Amino acid sequence: MWVDVVAYVAGVFLMFSFLPQVIKSGITKKTRDIAWGMLICSFLSGIFYEIYAIALDLKPVIIMNGIFTVTVLVQMCMKFVYDKKVQEI
Repeated sequence: MWVDVVAYVAGVFLMFSFLPQVIKSGITKKTRDIAWGMLICSFLSGIFYEIYAIALDLKPVIIMNGIFTVTVLVQMCMKFVYDKKVQEI
């Protein structure tokens, strides 16, 4: 049981490491300084960890990593939209 708590705490800190950038991007509508490489690597990492966690039935990892992966996907969508708007101007 304590191992699950450790996994959830790790997931929360993982989210907190990425969430400020997502919030700032949403407020400022600027994502030019965010590297696509970092976003793509983070997204792929999330996908592979999901596969791993599902295969081993690691519920805390499935939940927390799933939330993280969706957050990365949101940031990628914002980057696509906001960078495209900058190019149109």
